[in-house]
Amino acid sequence: MSKIQRILVPVDFSETSKKALEYAYFIANRFDAKLDVLHVWRPSEYAGDEMVVLTRSEPELTLSTFLRNHADQQLSGFLQGVPHSKQLLESGEPAQVIAKVAGEGGYDLIIMGTHGRTGLSHMMMGSVAEKVVRMAPCPVLTYRTPEKK
Repeated sequence: MSKIQRILVPVDFSETSKKALEYAYFIANRFDAKLDVLHVWRPSEYAGDEMVVLTRSEPELTLSTFLRNHADQQLSGFLQGVPHSKQLLESGEPAQVIAKVAGEGGYDLIIMGTHGRTGLSHMMMGSVAEKVVRMAPCPVLTYRTPEKK
């Protein structure tokens, strides 16, 4: 078994991913590993990149630039006060992008939250964590926040 030196934590800004990030920080400290955080945003399926967004505070932006800037602001806010090595922002289908980034970045471990959906909601929405487990080039630790009773 190789030493854990680099950990990738994909986040979706949910409470579950916040808890997984806290757990990943604990693991990173135990192994003296670097902790990188990734958010994958999805481009609009309904409007092309040629669509322009007009705002009062910013100059004319393409839709993809506007969405990327918004995702970057959300990620920075989400990570405020959380020690991490690198902040990564990518676009595309989350499971595929997470697996690709993990492979290309030479990560030793992925730690990510899972919402624990079952039944119809799982069938309709699928599970990004489940797909990552199948596709990842390295071990994946999923963190599920216990349900409140």
